[in-house]
Amino acid sequence: MMTNLTLAILCGLFVVSPLPAADGPCVIAGRGHFYIHTGTAGLFGAFAHDHLIEAQKVEGCAMVDSKETANSSIKLVFPTASLRVNDPKESVGNKAKIQMTMATDVLGVAEYPEVVFESVRMERTAPDTLRVHGNLTIRGKTQPVVIPLKLTRLDDGVYRATGEYAFKQTTFGIRPVQLAGGTIKVKDEIRAEFELFLK
Repeated sequence: MMTNLTLAILCGLFVVSPLPAADGPCVIAGRGHFYIHTGTAGLFGAFAHDHLIEAQKVEGCAMVDSKETANSSIKLVFPTASLRVNDPKESVGNKAKIQMTMATDVLGVAEYPEVVFESVRMERTAPDTLRVHGNLTIRGKTQPVVIPLKLTRLDDGVYRATGEYAFKQTTFGIRPVQLAGGTIKVKDEIRAEFELFLK
């Protein structure tokens, strides 16, 4: 249950939603992935195992400057209700419990149906690598973040965006879940990794 909460938060970070009046490439549905990884800590943390959460619905568009990628921008939004526990180590019953915990205790889906990321500027660090500066909003709380991103254009004109990003739940006012009197708890830091295709 503890792990679920953490994963849900991380998912919120990277799912994409359409930019208003966007005329650039948009996320291709059903292609690519967005995963959230969480770990355990505490006295008996070694007896628990890490969990995997998947954002199953990814939408969105971007503005890509073909001459200077650093001038590009993107807005990402995802419905928190689309997060699914995708952990082969968990039983069907445990997955259902984790889903419920994420939806109610961690993400507050009824009150906060979306997680939003909107870039404010990008800087090139290598020919196909960027540092994307932007604002991330989870559970109504907005914080500045910097996300490393590798952006390449494939032969068919499709853009492929990949990256990893780690952040602390407490930064967004979320208290990591604890079990067994605190002897097992979800780590504050969670990690998201993604591969998105836009056309």
